[in-house]
Amino acid sequence: MASTIKDVAALSGYSVGTISKYINGHSVKEKTKLAIDQAIKELNYSPNNIAKGLRNAKSYSVAILLPMLDSQFCTSMISSIESYLLPKGYSVIVCECHNNEKMELQKTQFLIDKMVDGIILIPYALDGKQIQMIQEHNIPLVILDQKINHCKTDTILLDNFRAGYEPTKRLIDLGHTNIAIISGVAKHFTSENRLLGYKKALEENNIPIKTEYIQSGNYTLEGGYNALLRLFKLENKPTAVFISNYDMTIGAYLAINNLNLKIPSELSVIGFDNFALSKIVRPTLSYAEQPLEDMGLAAGKLIFQRIQNDYSDFPKTLCFPPNFHYEESILLLHKNPN
Repeated sequence: MASTIKDVAALSGYSVGTISKYINGHSVKEKTKLAIDQAIKELNYSPNNIAKGLRNAKSYSVAILLPMLDSQFCTSMISSIESYLLPKGYSVIVCECHNNEKMELQKTQFLIDKMVDGIILIPYALDGKQIQMIQEHNIPLVILDQKINHCKTDTILLDNFRAGYEPTKRLIDLGHTNIAIISGVAKHFTSENRLLGYKKALEENNIPIKTEYIQSGNYTLEGGYNALLRLFKLENKPTAVFISNYDMTIGAYLAINNLNLKIPSELSVIGFDNFALSKIVRPTLSYAEQPLEDMGLAAGKLIFQRIQNDYSDFPKTLCFPPNFHYEESILLLHKNPN
């Protein structure tokens, strides 16, 4: 007589519910997993094929898990990813964790339970727990915009060092030495590398790095606004600022307007990304630009490749170069002799 799930429960010492949860691909403690595996082996138990099929069947859906939906970067990525996956027959599920690590883990488990075929993750937490959860369930995964060093994953990135270095160097070449940066979220890969680029440009030109000129805006509109206000409370105010993401650029411009600062005569400005603001403000905004469409398409193509079980080039890292547009918002003080 064939063994049943009740027999596995009796031998392992765990409930039928726990056994069912494990068989259907949900996460259980390592001790529990080992005991259930041993009982299944001893009893030569074969799980119900319908239950197995639920886990193995395709849902033809891909999830995008991201920190916040009100970010222009995130919404642009969703559009580009969808443009590739929808013609392939895949729907896209979007989940937002509201910049909350606990919620990010909850949303990760939700997507695992939904049995999505793949996940594109713009990580918020940096400890890799959400990545581990996804990989334990063998769900194809592509990381976008961040690099979690201790996790072996496919990754799509901007060359963030260059994105911070080149605008700073341009301002130096125009004769500026009091150059501020409004940086992003502390310890995040993108923020750290854009800041490293800024610092490197200063160091190469023997310009001291002033900590008061490095202000965090946490990649938010409000953060950019407050960071610009802090810079203009300094006794030695900067003559130029590089704002390292789009949402902070909007916030900084609101502060600039409230302070009635004249651009570029009182402050030279280089912002980030080519959205509505760069076309509306006068004088015309200079900015560093991510190739968002190319990055989103690459994420869609790579997750589709992994869903087809093609891991021939795993783990793959794609690093995209930024583009730079220098317009009327920056002022020549004098030519840099270097």
